Order: sequence, then C-alpha cells, then structure tokens
Amino acid sequence: MKLLLFIFTISLLGCRGIGEKQDSSHTGLDAKQVKCVERIFKKDSVLGDIRNHASEKMSLSQAINNYTSKLEAINYNDCPEKFTSAFLKHIEAWKLVKKVTDKYPSMRGELHDIFAKLEKSNDSTEFKILAQQIWDTWDMVKEHAK
Repeated sequence: MKLLLFIFTISLLGCRGIGEKQDSSHTGLDAKQVKCVERIFKKDSVLGDIRNHASEKMSLSQAINNYTSKLEAINYNDCPEKFTSAFLKHIEAWKLVKKVTDKYPSMRGELHDIFAKLEKSNDSTEFKILAQQIWDTWDMVKEHAK
C-alpha cells in the first residue's frame, strides 16, 4: 500500500498537465510574485516530464542532474523569498537521492518504475528516506506558493 501511495505521489510531481492551474489562493502574494510562482510550477512540470522519461535512455542520476541544473538556472527574482528558498531546498533533495541512484547507473526505465525498483533494492531504506525528503520539500514549496 505504501508503495502504491509513493508511486501515485511521485507521479503527481512530474505528470501534472502543462496547462494545469496551481492553487489559485495566492492570498499573500502580489501579481508579480503570483506570475513568478506560476511560471516556476509550469517550468517544473515540463522539466519533470522530461526527467521522468530521460531515464529510459540515460542513468537516472544523469536525468536528475539535467533536471536540477535547469531548475537552478531559472530566474527566481520575482518570486517570494520563502517560495524560492523552499524550491531550492527541493532541488537539493533531488540531488541527495543520487546517493542511491548513483549506485545503479545501468538501470533504465521511466522514473516511477525505477523508483519502484529502488524501493525493493538493497538500498531501499536509504532510498525511502531520501525520497521522503523530496516530498517533504515539495510540500514546503506548495505551502509557500500561497
């Protein structure tokens, strides 16, 4: 059951539709900040989809490197400070999961399939902790997007 919940949750991160509206209750943000947050979410959605499928042809660690470097290159200047800080922590959480994915350079497949395999690997305990950090930081991102 936990595996199914985990897979469902991770699919939400990278599989949101490009045109999907984020939580529109940006109560404390001005128009410039709202546009920045929406732009970041849209870019993350596109890059997340690329990341999810890039691991079919390259190592998951390389796909994560590509994903995180492109996210770091985004201009966050108009975003709220707390949102930007949370998003950068989320990027770091993705980088940390490479402690495990680096051990499996020949593993190929869609990201969710690889994650399911890693949950059953010899490194499953460490992987689950690192993957949880991804979700925890994503929750922070969403919280600071309001």
